Amino acid sequence: MIPLAFPDTGCGVARVRFDIERVDFASPEASGRQGGVQAGWPLWSAVFDIERSDADSVDLWAAFLSRLRGRQRQFFAGDPTRAFPKSAPGGFAGMNRAGGGAFPGSALAWSQTIDADGNALIGLTGLPALFAFAPRDFIGFKWDAAGAVAGTYERRTLGRVVLAATASAGGAATVMIEPPLDPLVVPAGAIAHLDRPCCVMRQVPEKTDLGPVGTGSAGGAGTITAIQDLRA
Repeated sequence: MIPLAFPDTGCGVARVRFDIERVDFASPEASGRQGGVQAGWPLWSAVFDIERSDADSVDLWAAFLSRLRGRQRQFFAGDPTRAFPKSAPGGFAGMNRAGGGAFPGSALAWSQTIDADGNALIGLTGLPALFAFAPRDFIGFKWDAAGAVAGTYERRTLGRVVLAATASAGGAATVMIEPPLDPLVVPAGAIAHLDRPCCVMRQVPEKTDLGPVGTGSAGGAGTITAIQDLRA
């Protein structure tokens, strides 16, 4: 089953906390040095603060949560405050790749290199000349699950840009992201894209509460909490 689409943010998402959730253990040494050991792969977590007052939005969110069936069903979600790079907040209409042809938001090719300090460097080609990346931009990666219909892109993840970078005149860029991509999960044939990057998530029901609905179907504030479901 293809993950559900997250409702349009115009239906009441007022604020979002979209961040990396890590499970790390302290690793102190007898000398007094402090270290850390990663347990499991870092995952994206999200808290969407919902403020809705109109009846249609109340109905939409109630129906969406009902369809999720608690933790049973997946959905696509990203950070709605950065659906596109900071340098192209309205999308990529009218932009061209440095080598010619319209730029739809996806790179022609990508690769990941881990440097000596453990930083993840994503090499991208097929961008517009001198395209600028800002901290907190996102690079999405999408691919088809095994046995899925081609082009459904049931598998998705994303990395957040942590240092500013600019593409060359030839449309190539090297961008540092967090967290690194798991090479055992994200295939080399995945598509790297900058348009509405998202990941596959599941609801955390015990931390989700839309609050009561008043007379006339007016709704107050609520919260939807989710955690990434990362799989090959």
